[in-house]
Amino acid sequence: MKAVLEAAGYETGLDAVLLERIAAHFRDVRRKYHQFESEYNGVDTQVLLSQVPGGMMSNLANQLKEQGALDRIQEVFAEIPRVRKDLGYPPLVTPSSQIVGTQAVLNVLGGSRYETITNEVKRYLQGLYGAAPAPVDAELRVRAIGNEEVVECRPADLLAPELDSLREKIGAEARSEEDVLTYAMFPDVGMQYLQHRNKGTLKPEALIPPSNGAVVGSIAHEFKVTIHGETFDIQVTGVSPAGESERRFYMTVDGEPEEITLEMAGGSAPAETRPGRRMRATGPGHVTAAMPGNVVEVLVTEGQSVSAGDPVLVIEAMKMETEIKAAVSGVVVGVFVKKGDRITPAETLLDIKH
Repeated sequence: MKAVLEAAGYETGLDAVLLERIAAHFRDVRRKYHQFESEYNGVDTQVLLSQVPGGMMSNLANQLKEQGALDRIQEVFAEIPRVRKDLGYPPLVTPSSQIVGTQAVLNVLGGSRYETITNEVKRYLQGLYGAAPAPVDAELRVRAIGNEEVVECRPADLLAPELDSLREKIGAEARSEEDVLTYAMFPDVGMQYLQHRNKGTLKPEALIPPSNGAVVGSIAHEFKVTIHGETFDIQVTGVSPAGESERRFYMTVDGEPEEITLEMAGGSAPAETRPGRRMRATGPGHVTAAMPGNVVEVLVTEGQSVSAGDPVLVIEAMKMETEIKAAVSGVVVGVFVKKGDRITPAETLLDIKH
């Protein structure tokens, strides 16, 4: 950029020698984070066709990798312009880029377009992020928000003042106004961060050391596993540290995305931090999720009657909140998750007897 600007007659005042020293420093630093590298981190001219900014491409690649669906990234890139058109061409910058990208992933992985619609898309279509630059798809809007009124005023005018109540809730954990704002934007994670910071117990996440001869940024292996005469096709698509004695592995088993946790024998992780095993979803009353995520809220209890289409869970996946709805009417006979639990596709999260 310095060379381009100066060639165009602009004086930047930047020292090329110092810039190279900075670049050399961060080239070494970057090697520590090889697990986050991908082929989508560099310059990619398909942005001109897919309308997907480079930073959004690399983010989508990492998220699809975690779900064992990196091979479908081109389908997602093709879907993004269609979603953007349906939503009235929102600009692809944070946060609207994430709203569009996540919905495109759901459309591709869910098997049917808009079978699942994120809460953020619903709020957008209701006008709670402001007016869309162009007309939105009317049928999609009705499908997302039903007969709810579309907000046409300045959305922020509808919010009650809450800064004083946030200061009261965060209490002594906040040392500055910035801490209060951190808590306002990220209530759960923000509170945990501030509490650990104040106790002096913050620890950086462990980084995976590069293996000898391994290609930096590439963690993908395919093999077959035979157990009791039955053979499974396994593809490992990613691995993430989860503490000193646990590692999470993301893989597909016969095409189904899975997440497993391996714990070293005699490990020190307390039992309550280990993810529980849930049965595989097989029946119409078994409620499951389309992608890995975290439980934000459980909306029902055992013994409660629900109708098909009622929201029963709210999960966070790819930084977006999504309501999981009951596929059948009946009575909730089992709730196998709680707020904060990590979930993976094909698990039974709730059981509805119909």
